[in-house]
Amino acid sequence: MAGFLLPLPPPPPSFIVGLLAGAVLYLICRRLSPLLTDSLGTKSLHERVASLDRGKLFHYHSLFPSTIHALVQVLGTYHFVFWGREGYDNRHEGQSPAVTFDDRSIVPYGPTGLGPAVYMGIFAGYLLADFAAAPSLEEMGYPFVLHHIAAATSWTFCACNEVMQPVASLLQFNELSTPWMNVRQYLLTAGCRSSDLPVSITSLGFFFTFGLVRVAPLPFLVRDWVYRDFDAIGEKLGTGSAVFLSLFFAINGCLQCGWFFIMCQKLAGMINVAKIRKIKLQ
Repeated sequence: MAGFLLPLPPPPPSFIVGLLAGAVLYLICRRLSPLLTDSLGTKSLHERVASLDRGKLFHYHSLFPSTIHALVQVLGTYHFVFWGREGYDNRHEGQSPAVTFDDRSIVPYGPTGLGPAVYMGIFAGYLLADFAAAPSLEEMGYPFVLHHIAAATSWTFCACNEVMQPVASLLQFNELSTPWMNVRQYLLTAGCRSSDLPVSITSLGFFFTFGLVRVAPLPFLVRDWVYRDFDAIGEKLGTGSAVFLSLFFAINGCLQCGWFFIMCQKLAGMINVAKIRKIKLQ
């Protein structure tokens, strides 16, 4: 099967368990979102949520499952990403960790004891459930459609072939920036203005964590992929598989950099507005 993508071997049971858990977690949290809004939200928030169109309402009720999923991923992957990489850090210089895979469901490292393959499955299950819950592709937003399909497909492909686990875990740890974004959106939906202090704090927190965990590692990931991992994947699975994963890297990198560029534009606009107000007060 060298050079070809299909047929795929079955994924490890740990990934399937995570896939089901991720989908169920999403569905439960999505059902809880309206209940929490009704019980904890103010009258003003109730009115604002009731006025949202179908697409915006979908995204609003995606905030709670998105936040819970992000916290689960950060908790589950940080130890593996930074300290628990058994069998990866002691490899000979130049060898690729992309072809080493821990398929255990239970591992002796990390605060939860669940293996990285489980969290890969949770990530894919969450994305698929969110995609399935969308009222339409247009209302979900085509960049999110592209992101969800590309990521879920790539994670499943990597799990089936037992490759790219360290990179997958690092990209899952990128969810560190997501709670900042979601809290900001909750505040805006509740009626806060973008210039209000709580929104400004969460906006800056989102901007810096997004840049730190999603954008800053990209040059190093691309370097390792070009000089080390591409050849290792090609030797194990064939050139077609390496090209397929290269396409995912390109899509992910373009999306992350595009979103970060938009944030930089908005931040620059906020700074210019603040300068203009300061000048007018003088």
